[in-house]
Amino acid sequence: MIDVPDGFHVPPKTQWAFTPSLQSGITQHGISGNILTGTMLGTHVTLHHGGDGAQFAIEQTDDYGAGLVFDFGDFASDFFSLAFEIPLEGVRDLGRQDLLRFILRTQVTEPFEAYARLNLCYGPNTEQIVRMINIGAGESFAEFDIFYTEYEQKRAASAWIDLIINDPSHKRITLEEAIILRRARASL
Repeated sequence: MIDVPDGFHVPPKTQWAFTPSLQSGITQHGISGNILTGTMLGTHVTLHHGGDGAQFAIEQTDDYGAGLVFDFGDFASDFFSLAFEIPLEGVRDLGRQDLLRFILRTQVTEPFEAYARLNLCYGPNTEQIVRMINIGAGESFAEFDIFYTEYEQKRAASAWIDLIINDPSHKRITLEEAIILRRARASL
């Protein structure tokens, strides 16, 4: 059985799922001000941005859910990203016969597009696949087909997915849930 949050659709042939904890690094009162790049929000979630002195706020969702609210205001950086680390057991079992699906449940005033970037590290190599993903449209996803990479399962070291938001200034984003699924691709 695949354990995912309520309301998520699990595609056929799904073999593995991971739901990163978003709140373990955020207190009930949230954090604000100059939040440093590299700050961990949860065991497998780290935030990054490109600005020194970037001022913004992060708080837990009002409904006591598992999500976070990001309020960027006059954010002094051209990008903001969240890195979702895939646990080692998920990396070791990932092969070129698989698809990875990155699913988000988000809310914003005006939906916009962001980037989801899969990073696969094997031996001295890192391969990246970039896809567009909708933010604020409720549930949306990006899918990565490992078949079209040079990824070598026997040399797997680590993997993570970056959610990259360009120009987050004046945006307020509620990230309710995130999930990563691995499933077998259809045979040709």
